[in-house]
Amino acid sequence: MSQSERLTDDENATMRILWDRGGASVSELAMATRQPADTTLAVLHGLRRKGAVERQQAGRNIVYRPCLNRETARTHALGRLLCGEEAGGENGLGVVVLRESDVDPKDWADLQAEIAQRRKA
Repeated sequence: MSQSERLTDDENATMRILWDRGGASVSELAMATRQPADTTLAVLHGLRRKGAVERQQAGRNIVYRPCLNRETARTHALGRLLCGEEAGGENGLGVVVLRESDVDPKDWADLQAEIAQRRKA
């Protein structure tokens, strides 16, 4: 995913819901995110443009399903942190906010070791 294709905070929140549910309609997502339906639709449009979700007809409803899986998204976030593609700081380390539940404990330990190694260099 290129820099222009990175997920925004609203897109990440929407993706978490889609990952948990496997798919949802605009109205279901609007209720879950507590956003107006037009805002939710705009977020979904951005996610479709980025290839992160697909739109499927389910009877009279349109359901959005994730195309990007959690592991791929997590890998992108960790890669951006290590490569310093975010708001870069000294040593090329960027700032990325992750919830503890977003990162596998082993990945977290590996990440901490990598950060410590880069700081020493």
